[in-house]
Amino acid sequence: MSVRLYRMTIASNWYDDRAGLAREFEMHFKAVRQGELRNIRRALARKGVQYFQRAVYRKHGKWIPKRKIRVSFEREEKARKAQPTMSVYPRSMRYQGRHHRATALPSRVISYGKKRRKSAKRRRA
Repeated sequence: MSVRLYRMTIASNWYDDRAGLAREFEMHFKAVRQGELRNIRRALARKGVQYFQRAVYRKHGKWIPKRKIRVSFEREEKARKAQPTMSVYPRSMRYQGRHHRATALPSRVISYGKKRRKSAKRRRA
């Protein structure tokens, strides 16, 4: 199985009644993984949508249902070595009439896999 660089975009938009304008929130993900294309895309989309929903809720207090979230992938590129992390580049857009404004938010690196819990014996020692 070959190692590939996956690029994924997750986005959603809604009307913010409190602010009186339309908002769009999108995140660009980059991950280098090894495995079957379909399985990796499915896993990336599942993990990315969960992260997206949490991030939007924390920032704007709005829970976005999965049916309102768009997930798209770019063409994969070959890579040398798989990595256990994903890079996330979020941005927020505001639309009010003809005026729009984009804001780049701080990028993050998140773990691709589940975090292992440390046992109670190891923590005490």
